[in-house]
Amino acid sequence: MPDIIYVDDEPEEFLSEAEAIRGRVKDVKFQKNESLDESFEDAKNAALWLFDFYLIDPDHGDYRDENGLSLFQKWKAAMGGRPTTVVVSNALERAIGEPPGREERRHVIAQKHGVEWLGPKDPDTADRINQLADASLSIGESLELSSSGSGEPGVVDLRNLCVAVLRAPETEDWSESAMRHIDRARPPREVSTPSDTLKAQVVIGWLLAHVLPYPSFLLTDRQAALRLQITPDSFRKLVETVGTDGNGGAHQGKLLASRYEGPLSRFLGPRWWRAGIDDLAWHLSQDAAGFQAALEALAGTGAIKWLEQSEPVLVSDADLIETDEIAEAKDCVRVTDEDFPAGIDPAWVRIDEARSDKKLAAKVIYEDRELLDDEE
Repeated sequence: MPDIIYVDDEPEEFLSEAEAIRGRVKDVKFQKNESLDESFEDAKNAALWLFDFYLIDPDHGDYRDENGLSLFQKWKAAMGGRPTTVVVSNALERAIGEPPGREERRHVIAQKHGVEWLGPKDPDTADRINQLADASLSIGESLELSSSGSGEPGVVDLRNLCVAVLRAPETEDWSESAMRHIDRARPPREVSTPSDTLKAQVVIGWLLAHVLPYPSFLLTDRQAALRLQITPDSFRKLVETVGTDGNGGAHQGKLLASRYEGPLSRFLGPRWWRAGIDDLAWHLSQDAAGFQAALEALAGTGAIKWLEQSEPVLVSDADLIETDEIAEAKDCVRVTDEDFPAGIDPAWVRIDEARSDKKLAAKVIYEDRELLDDEE
């Protein structure tokens, strides 16, 4: 049964190359001055809303009378809420009035328009839509709300969110640590609707804007590598080796248990439970052979390249997106901007790059700004 409703003036244009979602889409062909009341009834039960931005050709004089975002707002108001929503366009930059940016920061642009995601009409966007729809169904089914006493809104139970929704391994020693980390990431506390897809949207919005793009209770490959004192490429090779070789013993099980398998686990690349990686590091340090020898044994034939820096940090680029580059903290400054959620650690950029880029220099945190003046 279709669980994605898609409104477009030419829906087949996208669906012809959107194999990831084609079988689960109910497409609605938009025609000016025709009622969409019947489609709206279907939209009430959809896991995801998908709108083409240009429902009327942008070169037509009255195209602004109705576009995907304006129709989205009408449906949202009529329904008193909404499920997870995505906007697509073949002319995305023209549609939103600015470059959409790279995926790691795409949530910032999407939030400005009140939706979870936006993208071009291509197979990659279709795959992301598929993941979002899957997450909507999964979260809606597993998120349990309890009454606050007055009946509304519903209270989110942290253990249910951690174990049933995000799928943290409940039997691992680090399960309670993971719950504390999740709690510090300011998850939704109350949800004002009992509808599965509408309450799922609240959690998906939190994951996309506050969790996946930043170091939180989930880590990227790069962040996990840093905590294990190895290069990002070494960590990826380690994961590949452990995933195919069954001779890693207890340490192998701990690494595999640390992989995040919850909603949107592939959306911005693999993620790892911070508590799980820290637990693995502790157990490696307690191994009779020593930390490095134990990790090298876990890697098997895969060569481990250890970090040489005394205080290593991950270097981000001018867009504040992490790279694989590792540098000494003394050679970098910390930067942040208004889009970083409260409580998220700043990114690190090289001092010389911040000195040569005024926009980047303006994002350097107060405590580090004097370093920009200390040229040798």
